[in-house]
Amino acid sequence: MIAPKEDPQWEKLLYGEVQHQFQLASAAMIVSRCQRQVMRDPSPQTVKKNLDELYAFFTKFENVVGDDLAEIFS
Repeated sequence: MIAPKEDPQWEKLLYGEVQHQFQLASAAMIVSRCQRQVMRDPSPQTVKKNLDELYAFFTKFENVVGDDLAEIFS
C-alpha cells in the first residue's frame, strides 16, 4: 500500500533529504528530475506539481517499486 500524499516522506524525497538507490531506473530518473525542478524553482506551485507527479508515478507502478517504497516509508 502506498503512503498518502500528505506523508512528509514524499516531500523529503523531493528535497533530496531521503537518499535511496532505486531498483527501477525510471523511478530514479523521475525523482531526480523532480528534485532538479524544485531546486530551480522552490515555489509552492512547483513543489505541489512535482509531488503530484511523483505520487502519480509511484501509484501507477506500485507493484514494481513496492520494495523501494517500503524502505523509504518504513
